[in-house]
Amino acid sequence: MKKFLTAAALTLGAAMSAHAADAASPFRFLVGAGLTFGGDTLISVPFTDGSREDIKAGGLVQLYGGGEFRVGDKVAIQATLGYHVNDTKAASNGSVRFTRIPVDLLAIYQFNDNVRLGAGAQFVSGAELKGSGVASNVNAKFDSTTGAILEGEYLFSPKTGVKVRYVSEKFQPTGSSIKIDGSHLGLMFNYYF
Repeated sequence: MKKFLTAAALTLGAAMSAHAADAASPFRFLVGAGLTFGGDTLISVPFTDGSREDIKAGGLVQLYGGGEFRVGDKVAIQATLGYHVNDTKAASNGSVRFTRIPVDLLAIYQFNDNVRLGAGAQFVSGAELKGSGVASNVNAKFDSTTGAILEGEYLFSPKTGVKVRYVSEKFQPTGSSIKIDGSHLGLMFNYYF
């Protein structure tokens, strides 16, 4: 994994240098973050004060980065690599966390200077539900999965935008035939450079 991240960082650095040299390039980078909501409950975690917290298969925070290539005036292809996580609030005796690595590939149509609509696929790998401390017995891995994405984006400027998206996907625990709905709505913020 370290070799992969090192290679990705070097490739990104080289591409950024090339991009800076050609300001008229149809390629641009992006970074983003957002909140997602939905999906089946993977686990309901009890706390000593009597409260409970649900870990949902479609929640909660997603961070990503990638690039976009314009194909003409109205169409672009966008690819991002992300980290999606949902975990319990901080507790001194343990926690539970659901993590996964999504790769999104989208075709985007630009209606005007501000409004864009995108559709594509999300490929998810490395999905894992893992506990620590008193919850260290929680340890489930999930098979890689593919889902569908539909999103709308409003650009406040050529460099900033907000997206509302829907992702339809299912997770399957490794070695099981059970299907868990990970479908979710998301509100994402993008910065393009």
